[in-house]
Amino acid sequence: MTWQRKIPFGYMMKNGEILCCPTESATVKEIFRLYSEGMAYSKIADEMMLRGIAYHKHTDQWNKHMVKRILENERYLGEKEYPPIIESETFMRVQLIRGDKNTYTPCPEYIKPIREKAVCGVCGGKMARDTRASSKVRWYCQTEGCANRRYIEDEDTHTALTGRLNALAQKPDLFVWPFPKQAGELTLDAARIQNEVIRELNKAEPGVEYTKMLILACAAEKYSGLPDYTPYHQMQILRERITERPMDDELRNEILQTAVQEIRFTEVGLELRLINGETLEANGKEIGRCLRQQQGK
Repeated sequence: MTWQRKIPFGYMMKNGEILCCPTESATVKEIFRLYSEGMAYSKIADEMMLRGIAYHKHTDQWNKHMVKRILENERYLGEKEYPPIIESETFMRVQLIRGDKNTYTPCPEYIKPIREKAVCGVCGGKMARDTRASSKVRWYCQTEGCANRRYIEDEDTHTALTGRLNALAQKPDLFVWPFPKQAGELTLDAARIQNEVIRELNKAEPGVEYTKMLILACAAEKYSGLPDYTPYHQMQILRERITERPMDDELRNEILQTAVQEIRFTEVGLELRLINGETLEANGKEIGRCLRQQQGK
C-alpha cells in the first residue's frame, strides 16, 4: 500500500499542534511562484526532483498531480487549525491563471461554518466544497466510491441552512442534555495515589515534598474523573434564549456553533444532527430545485 501524507505538504505535527514546516512551507511558496511565472505542473514536479526535495519521508518522487493538489489547497490560506502559508492575493492569482475550466470561486465567510460541519447524508463521510470542476459550486463526498454530489449556489445553501435553523428553534425540546452524574467511586489511579498518600503520612518522618506531590496528584486525578457539565449548561442557556428572544443571525449562529454537530447533505435537503444525538430531518423545501444530484460527474 502506498504511504500517504496525513497532513498537507508544508505542515508538520508537533505536540498535537499543526505548524508550518520551515523547509516544506518554503517549497509551497516556491511552487506557487513557479506556476505564477508560467511553469507547468509536470515541469514543477521535475524541478522539485532536480532540487532533491522530498514530497514525504518515503519518497522524493514528484508528479503533476502532487503539484496540482498543492496549488488548489485552500488550507494554505490559513483555515481552522492550519496556519497560513500563502497570501490570498497570490492564491487568487494562481487560481485565475489555471484557466476558465478551473475557475476558483473564493469561499464566502458565511459558508465556512457550514463547510466545517458538512457531512454526506448517504455514507456519513466528509463533504467538501469545490468550484474547480465547473463554474458551479459543487459539494461532493470525499469517501471513495460515494457518488453523492450536489450542485448548489452558496446563497441557496445559506438560505437552506437558515430555514433549517429557524425550524430547529421551533423545537426547544430537542435542546436537551441529561444532567451529568458524578461517579460514586474513585478511579483506580486515584485510589492508588490516595493509598500512597496514607502510607507516606503513616511514616515516622514522611517526605514533605513527596507528600505534597502525592496530594496534588490525587486531587488532579479526582478532578479528571468529574463529569463535564459544559454541554449541559450550554444547551440549557441556548434553550432559554430560543424561547425568550426573537430569532436573528446572532442566535442562529449560536445554535449552529453550540448545538449542531453535523450538517448532512441528503437527497431532499439539509439535515441537522445535534451534539446530543437528536436530528432535525430535511424537508426539501428550503433548497427545492436548487438542490439536484449529479450522478457520475
